[in-house]
Amino acid sequence: MFMFIRFSNLLRYKIIICFVFLFIFSHIVFAEDEVEKLRRDLLELEKIANPFVQIFQKVASLVGPSVVSIVAEGIYGTFTDPHDKFPSPFFHPKENGKEKPHHHRPSFGSGVIVKKTGYILTNFHVIDGFENGRITVTLHNGEKYDAAIVGKDLNTDLAILKITCDNLRQVVFGDSKSVKVGDWVIAIGSPFGYSQTVSAGIVSAVGRTHVTPFPKPFAYENFIQTDAAINPGNSGGPLVNLRGEIIGVNSAIATRTGGSQGVGFAISAEIANEVIYDLIEKGRVVRGYLGVGIQDINGELASYLSLSDKSDILRKFGLDSDKGAFISEVWGDTPASRGGIQPGDIIIEFNGQNISDANDLQGAIRASGVDEEVKVKVIRNKRKNWLTVKIDQQPENMSGKTFVTVKEQLEPTNFNMGLTVTDLTSEKAEVMGYEKVRGVRVKHVESDSPAERAGISPGDIILKVGSKDVNSIEEFQSALKGFVERGLSVSVFIKLKGFVTLK
Repeated sequence: MFMFIRFSNLLRYKIIICFVFLFIFSHIVFAEDEVEKLRRDLLELEKIANPFVQIFQKVASLVGPSVVSIVAEGIYGTFTDPHDKFPSPFFHPKENGKEKPHHHRPSFGSGVIVKKTGYILTNFHVIDGFENGRITVTLHNGEKYDAAIVGKDLNTDLAILKITCDNLRQVVFGDSKSVKVGDWVIAIGSPFGYSQTVSAGIVSAVGRTHVTPFPKPFAYENFIQTDAAINPGNSGGPLVNLRGEIIGVNSAIATRTGGSQGVGFAISAEIANEVIYDLIEKGRVVRGYLGVGIQDINGELASYLSLSDKSDILRKFGLDSDKGAFISEVWGDTPASRGGIQPGDIIIEFNGQNISDANDLQGAIRASGVDEEVKVKVIRNKRKNWLTVKIDQQPENMSGKTFVTVKEQLEPTNFNMGLTVTDLTSEKAEVMGYEKVRGVRVKHVESDSPAERAGISPGDIILKVGSKDVNSIEEFQSALKGFVERGLSVSVFIKLKGFVTLK
């Protein structure tokens, strides 16, 4: 009996062990079958996806030989970087707003061959300041050439280089107007010096403006935004559609780290095509010029005008819609000032073209011939008016010129003290050499007034009323109100003059 029990227990254990092994084996076989099934599925899916993958491969093969690497080096003398919005990725290094004392720090970028005879399109900021240095272009096959600057244009951030080489593969430009959000795009360039680097993504937005804060009033912006990886060194390289056509020139990134964070910007091919011919043939761009600062009719403009929202603009200026270009500034001795255009006008038609926004007006002005007389329809004081303007050639710069803004017309402040003040904008402060100064600027002083007798002059910067700092018209008005209502004399602190007393 004892032996039988032991045998039965042993048999029971063997049976259990067999079941365990059978269970494990069956699951292993099942797992292997599942893995094989997944592999077969992936192979089938690859056949479906392969044509799409081949598009990217063929685009890279087609466009890659037209993309070059650029290194600019040497002493760059007086270059001042206006692009403070994007720190180091695309612009010369700065320290506390000034150039670092590394006079031989090179600039890296990319470019695209636009003529097989050696003409290369790149960004202005890649080569600016290195006219007396050395610019080296490296082709896709590794050959290196010294390049000369043929022409450059700050307003579009574009430039043309020339190398002594022939029979190159030139790019084909596509229609950037047909680009849609969600389109697949490819960026090619030399990020961090790694040439012929390809990245892919989609178009995140089109028609972006206020991307690079170029000096007013000449900035032309129509950026394509993409999440294709763009990094330092990509500047001047192409943004390409899936047909292998250039739809943009990579120019800037929005970043907090100095590297790609999925927000890159490319200058549209439409703008690039406007300047390439002039840069090659003339070394500069000849444009029509009006002499105005313009803004879209939107919430940003409402904030600028100290209004609540866009609907307030429509009511204040008697508009039926937000279509048109709002004139925020008119520069002195320009076609606009001579033709009677005033700050606060809304241009709705220019030279036979309906104007929907600021970009429309910029394009219409650029397309106008120098010395051409054009008809301009404006809304002023809630009425439509026709004006005739003779277009000038755009000047090289506007330094020294003065302008009148709509804020000066809408918000002048006169407290029977014989002076009118306006906000001290950052642009005016910079022109006057007071970049970090806050206050209000004296626009006008009446003859034989308390202000004149106190020695106040147009252009003075008022920093305090009594003991209160004033950083805007509103603060100036609030601080002065109490003194005026009680009939008291008031002391104001003027930069470079100190306190003066108005009686």
